[in-house]
Amino acid sequence: MLIIQSRGQGIFDRFYTLFTQFIWYIALVLFIAIFTEYYPKDLLNNFTVPFFLVMAFSIWLWVFNSGESKLIEHGLELNDEGITYISYDDKVTIEWSNFVGVRVINNFPRHILLNSSSGDNIQFSYFMFSSAQRTKLFDYLEKK
Repeated sequence: MLIIQSRGQGIFDRFYTLFTQFIWYIALVLFIAIFTEYYPKDLLNNFTVPFFLVMAFSIWLWVFNSGESKLIEHGLELNDEGITYISYDDKVTIEWSNFVGVRVINNFPRHILLNSSSGDNIQFSYFMFSSAQRTKLFDYLEKK
């Protein structure tokens, strides 16, 4: 079984990850603004650069990552040998003999952790795949 991240899900996941990484920065800026007379406008302007970089990267992938030479941006391949996580053609595999289980980490941001007894765990964003794809993944892993 091959689970591939859709283009829309990839864009959503990138912005979710960006937001969760910068929420602490925004909270700090607002905290400083409340207790000092320094206005956060200048600091919040720094947030626009990463936002536009993520947007530009997403547009670049949408335009140029197509056709026969298209890379799998993010995906999971589950076969008889094990689980292979694919990220821009880089692959990490956990063999079924080393697979310990799957865990959802409910921190901010949420992650899915595929545990390996060999220590080569695979961790990726919870929203990397759609809810239907996550359901298929969890159902498949539950049977293993």
